[in-house]
Amino acid sequence: MKELISIVTFLLLVFSCRQEAKEIIHLPGNINWSQDSIRKYFKDSIAHRMYNGRMGQGDSLNDFDKFSKYIMSGTKAKNISDPFMLGFDEEYIDTTKIDSVKRWFRISINPVFRTPYCLILEQMAGKSTLTLKMANGHGGYYSGYLDFVATKQFEDSLYYSISQKLHQIGFWRITEDTTCSGGLDGEIWTFEAIENGKYNILTRWAPLHCGNAATKQLALVGVQLRDSSRFKEYLHVKTGMGRTEIDNWYPDR
Repeated sequence: MKELISIVTFLLLVFSCRQEAKEIIHLPGNINWSQDSIRKYFKDSIAHRMYNGRMGQGDSLNDFDKFSKYIMSGTKAKNISDPFMLGFDEEYIDTTKIDSVKRWFRISINPVFRTPYCLILEQMAGKSTLTLKMANGHGGYYSGYLDFVATKQFEDSLYYSISQKLHQIGFWRITEDTTCSGGLDGEIWTFEAIENGKYNILTRWAPLHCGNAATKQLALVGVQLRDSSRFKEYLHVKTGMGRTEIDNWYPDR
């Protein structure tokens, strides 16, 4: 009986050690993990790796989930597990450090099989500044990294118009949309906003076609900003895609 207990104890210890070993990450000792080095490592080792290193496509820090857990744990962002933020060379919003005077709205779009893009609208110096970013990734497979930026300035009325629409939609009170269960293909849209010291983030699957009225209205706000940024014109030049093909891949409704 004592021998049996000893064997069972030994096996449990071996199994436990193996389980712990899987979680051991050997951090490179020669890297000072500043924001610049984080972005460089991501660009060089993760951005173009299938599934951003997840699901066995990467090991150690080449797996974005592990990279996020061990290297970016100091940033308390709700979407810290989203590699597309780094793919767009964008900042994660640390919810413990919300800027009380910032007036800002961001939409990032991960469309399956297509070019990922991001739209950032901010009220700055009495103007509405709209920035379009595109990455060289393949939506649904890997984020890629930023390879296109275009910035335009508008009168303050653009930001105020978008802000008013967000309030009318109830953006600051919305959480989940239980009317849409998602799907395999389509698009993942992430909406974020900061205003009056408040921050909210919503993620929706194919919001132009799936979801309740508020979700579809949010998607139309995204379409308005996409049109204002001249996204389709830039995409035509960047990729050589035909206008009809672009309209089919990136519908307005």
